[in-house]
Formats: sequence, structure tokens, C-alpha cells
Amino acid sequence: MKKLIALSAVFGALFLTSCDTGGPEPAPATYPGDSLTVSGVVRPLVIETTGAWCQYCPNGAEIMTMLDGVLGDSVVLVANHVGDWFSTDNEASAKFDDNFPTSGVPNFYVNNTDVGQSPTTAAAAATLAEVAFGLEADVMLNDAGTGFTVYPRVKVLETKTENIYMVQSYLLLNGVVAKDYGNGVDLNQVSSLPKVSTGSGTTPSTWAQDAAVVAGTPLITSGTIYTHDEVLYDHATTAVVGWLESSDAATSDTSTTALGPWGMNLGDINPLGNAYAAGDIYGTRYTPFQFHINKPTLPTGMEADFSIATIIWELRQDGSGAYDYINGVVTHVY
Repeated sequence: MKKLIALSAVFGALFLTSCDTGGPEPAPATYPGDSLTVSGVVRPLVIETTGAWCQYCPNGAEIMTMLDGVLGDSVVLVANHVGDWFSTDNEASAKFDDNFPTSGVPNFYVNNTDVGQSPTTAAAAATLAEVAFGLEADVMLNDAGTGFTVYPRVKVLETKTENIYMVQSYLLLNGVVAKDYGNGVDLNQVSSLPKVSTGSGTTPSTWAQDAAVVAGTPLITSGTIYTHDEVLYDHATTAVVGWLESSDAATSDTSTTALGPWGMNLGDINPLGNAYAAGDIYGTRYTPFQFHINKPTLPTGMEADFSIATIIWELRQDGSGAYDYINGVVTHVY
């Protein structure tokens, strides 16, 4: 009898061992957007229309530096170049130029209003406004190092019906030295202003005087190399409404959708289409979507830091096909 009991114990132990999973079940994958908290923060859009060929555009660059120094990422700064290399084959730049028309450069818009060359007061005031949508975004460089994946997270703050809202991400270049890179890529900043010394060939343009003075302190000092910053360079060209690691068949589809410069209709993610209820959130593991932006191959010798502006637009109801800015966020990549 004792032998039977002993054998039973051995077989029981073997059975339990064969059913062992080898440890605890792995935790479910974390959706990148889950780390983001969306509030009612509004970040005004400041668009500078500019160009490397423009004699007076250093004035605009000085203003942009002051806005960046004082307001930082509480505003979305975009420099839309026209008539120079940055605008070549740049579909987003062309659309911005049409949507935010100017009679000359440099020129500024704050949100949807042309403010000429005086954006600072309007931009500061606009940070206190209320907004219908909150927005944050997480950005990752893909494993191959060839592109960026943007994970927007949108929160509805006011119930909206029938309006069309678009979401899009834009690649911005920062710190591009103003010089001639050869092969037709001349980004020396032309200027007749005494504050800037125009470069020649590979000798870059420089600031010849202190500039962008805030509270008595210059943010730009004499002798500083002139750089092009917040340059609108590209937009996300594909979107995925889904998530590869989702355990739900309804959200695990990762087929891509082509995007134009204004992006994707938020109603394509919303189960209720273009009707939005206050409190709803998009860009979660249950309503996943991502944008993909190619990492550019820049001309030889050109270096840049990258940031990505993710923006919510509203299609105007006047039939013009134009868009109004609603809210946005800038994510610095490197």
C-alpha cells in the first residue's frame, strides 16, 4: 500500500509539473499613448511666413526667438518658407501658404488671424483661451531609424456635432546653419539689415548685433551663426488606425491609409463619426491610431534637430475648403 501511495505522489508531481506555465502570465503590452495625460491646455499656433532670400526676414526670426524664449512650448511655432529650397516639393508648405495668405514677408498668423509683424501680444493672450479639444503626442524613432511614429492622444472638451476635424503631424527642422550647401541649396540669409551679415558660399550668415532682447538680455548675441528654425519640412504621409499588439481583432488591423497635408478625419476613428461627446478620448489602446513621417535625407553637410508639431484642424463651414487651427502640441525628437 505504501508503494502505491508513493507512486501516486510521483505521478501527481509529474502531472503538476507538466501543467506549470513557467511563471506568471506576461503583462499586456502598453500602448504608447497610455503614458499621456490630456488636459484643457491650449497652445496657440504662430506661423511665420519667411524665406532665405528675404531682406527683412531676420526681423521675423528675431521675433520667433523671443516667442520661443518667453513662451516656449506653450505655443506651436512654425516657420513656413516660401521661395527657397525648404519649400521645394513641400506639399504642406504650399497648403499652409494658401490657407494663411500674406501680402509680403515676413508675416505672422496667430491661430487663424493675420497679425502682420506683431504676433507677441496676440500669442500670449491666446494661451488663455478655451479650446474644444485637448491634444498630446508621443513620438518614437522606428527600429530601422528611417522614420518617426507619432501617437496622438485627443480629448474632447466640448460636445461637437457635424463638424469635420482633422489631425496631422508635421516635421520641423531646427538649427539649420544658413549657408550654401552646394547643388542649388543656398540657404544663406540675404539681408540688408545691419543686424545680420550675409554669408558667402560655405561661410555662413551671422548675427552682427545682439538681438531678441528680453528683459534687457539678448537671446541672440553678436557673432552667433544664423540658423533656420521651426522650418516646416514635411507631413505624415501614412496613418494606421489600429495597433499591432492589440489583443482585440477590432483594433489589431494595421493596414495603412495615405494622408494629405491636412491629415486624417478624426471621425474615421470615432464610432459616432463626426459627432463628438465631451470626455471622449481617442488615441488609446481602444481607439488606436498612429502617423508615420519619413526621416529626411538632408543634403551633404546639413545638420538639423527634429521636432514634430501635431495639430487639430477644423474644416471651415463656408465651403471654401480652408481649415482653422484648433489646438496643437510640439514634441522634440532630438
